[in-house]
Amino acid sequence: MSPPIHLTDEEVQLHLEGLLPSGESARVAAHLDGCPDCQALVVSFEGLDEALAALPAAEPPSDFTAGVMARIDERERSAARERRVAGAVLGAVGAAALASLALAGPSAWAPALSGASSELARGLQALRIAGDVLSPVVGALRPQIAVACAALGLPLLFGLSRLVPARVQRTA
Repeated sequence: MSPPIHLTDEEVQLHLEGLLPSGESARVAAHLDGCPDCQALVVSFEGLDEALAALPAAEPPSDFTAGVMARIDERERSAARERRVAGAVLGAVGAAALASLALAGPSAWAPALSGASSELARGLQALRIAGDVLSPVVGALRPQIAVACAALGLPLLFGLSRLVPARVQRTA
């Protein structure tokens, strides 16, 4: 015969607070009728509850709210100061870059700017061509693409769902 399963601390606490579902409450009451160890646990919880109830409620210091608000204000001022410093550094870097470009003159940066604009134009043209080619292909293969996505996606989703821990549900 296996040893009896005793009540957990959580079950005893919920029992004392009257928060157990009716089926659980009946099971816990039946167990308490025949288990002196769990009866002693209930008595100890009751004694602890009485001792805690006798303690005076802790009051925060009178300047608690003012102190918290002062710390919040200091953090906000510190964050604003950091944002201003970061903006100043970025502004200084931008100004230095503009000054160096101005000092170098158009002969230094015009070829680079022209090359960059040419590369951008080629990239945009490639995207337009790819769109023109892929649009009818995707339109023609839409059912096959949907089936392939389902064939790959559903097992992946199933596998990922197995990683999520199952919820433990109690029956009433």
